[in-house]
Amino acid sequence: MGTKFGNVHVKTNEREAVLTAIRSMMDERTVSLPHVEGFESLMIQANLSKKVFYIAEYKPGWISILNDWFGWGESEAFGEELSSHVKWPVFTVSYFDDDLFELNIYENGSHVTGQLWCSGETRAVYELDDKEADISVLSSILGHEHIQELDEIIETENCEEAIDKLQELIQVPLWIHSDWFQDMDEQELIDQYTRYDFNKVG
Repeated sequence: MGTKFGNVHVKTNEREAVLTAIRSMMDERTVSLPHVEGFESLMIQANLSKKVFYIAEYKPGWISILNDWFGWGESEAFGEELSSHVKWPVFTVSYFDDDLFELNIYENGSHVTGQLWCSGETRAVYELDDKEADISVLSSILGHEHIQELDEIIETENCEEAIDKLQELIQVPLWIHSDWFQDMDEQELIDQYTRYDFNKVG
């Protein structure tokens, strides 16, 4: 099995507004904690971790959101919902099995554009449709001065190379997952993220 991760980014510097939005999303998901042991206890703790986020403004104007459960599918679902609670573009990044990289942008609870990089074999196995980003949408959000670089990223065939190029362009860590923190050597990078537990136990 290859590398898997996902993360979410909001194009804003209003961190508190993003935190308020996430809190609003989590508030209705109250967790009951009966006295259980063994496997059931582990399952409850795992469920609690779904509402623990690591948030950073690594670069001014970008709020990055990590969660141990973010992956291909989960990142997109969270990002789409979050976009209905904030007034800024929400980017989702998913990387799966070293053979798939998907970028999506959401606004006002709707999908705006996205790009899928993967091999023909992966596309066939998962019955995936072609998805090519609207360069005009990307450039309007990231800057029209980056049109040539964005074109090059879209035309890149290798998914690992594509995510590296995008990360270099926006200068925000994309190759990252909160579940890796305990094994990472880049303590300075980890320290950029603040842990937020949105569990409301009842």
